[in-house]
Amino acid sequence: MTRRLLSIGRRPLLASALAFTALLGAGAATAADLPKVIRLAAPEQGSAGKSFAGAGPVSLVYAQKALESEFEKDGVKIEWKFFKGAGPAINEALATGQLDVVFLGDLAGVIGRASGLKTRLVASGGRGSNSYLATALGSNIQSFKDLKGKRVAVLRGTAYQLSFNRLLEDQGLTEKDVRFTNLDWPTSKAAVASKDIDATFGGSDLQLLKLAGTAEIPVSTRNKGPIYGINSGVIATDDFAKQHPEALTRLIKVIVKQAQVASDDSKRDALFNRFHEISGLPVVLFSSDFEGTSLKERYSPLLDDGFVSHYTDVIDGAKKIGIIRQTFDAKTWADPSFLNRALKELQLETFWAPTNSAGLVAIRP
Repeated sequence: MTRRLLSIGRRPLLASALAFTALLGAGAATAADLPKVIRLAAPEQGSAGKSFAGAGPVSLVYAQKALESEFEKDGVKIEWKFFKGAGPAINEALATGQLDVVFLGDLAGVIGRASGLKTRLVASGGRGSNSYLATALGSNIQSFKDLKGKRVAVLRGTAYQLSFNRLLEDQGLTEKDVRFTNLDWPTSKAAVASKDIDATFGGSDLQLLKLAGTAEIPVSTRNKGPIYGINSGVIATDDFAKQHPEALTRLIKVIVKQAQVASDDSKRDALFNRFHEISGLPVVLFSSDFEGTSLKERYSPLLDDGFVSHYTDVIDGAKKIGIIRQTFDAKTWADPSFLNRALKELQLETFWAPTNSAGLVAIRP
């Protein structure tokens, strides 16, 4: 009887011990799920020796070391790389397993996925960015029609290439009608300023040439509609998403927090000043580029119908002009599960209005 009572008395102790062991095991598993390092990359868009991922939430995350703060307690190291070679160089680094999460313009992300890179589109990094045509002084280029036979530089494999081709197509032209040159952004700016080429097509930083009086800006994609705009995506490798779902959710959560801050139209001036501090680029560059634009719409992280449909347009356009050979389904590439969890935890599920397939903000009932 005494032995039986002792046995019964031990049962709660044994159950407690097993529960405690399970708890420890769960904690160990969670810690094991976190990587030792998270390797991030974006195209280099800064000036004066300052790294800049573009005028968006990702640059705010980088400048404030928000990810470093988020993962410091877990001993997870954050590594940032900024590539002057932009999308093509980042895709090469992805192919060789050097990166985990990248921030890329739409075409570069599509090229990587179409070439066989196993990635997921996990959030929007921004939408509707503009492109600009900078022309050499005295070139007398007033429109894309005037580019026929001219020496024009565009960095292949970047989002600007597709917009460039679409604007050529509007005028009944193709790349074959211009003397196309593949130059990186710093080289192309120097070349157009020195008149070694007639024009270059790229981002808002080309406005610096006009401000300096070394080039003209006769054409931009501002107010031309969503199909001419450039979206940027937060893209994770499939391996990272599978092996470290908690880390990816927390990473996206940090980006979403900064997207919320950047979405306040009443603080536009402060935001543009912050971009100036981070990038070394003048404030007027940002105020001009964002004129007439809703920050809340621009910085929505949602993988909504409009955002994903835009990627479908990019895939179709890239296939049409031979930039990619293989197509894929943008809807199955997009994985909103990590973003949805982040939005729920932050109670921001209804903060941004989703867009419809035409890229327009849908009206909520």
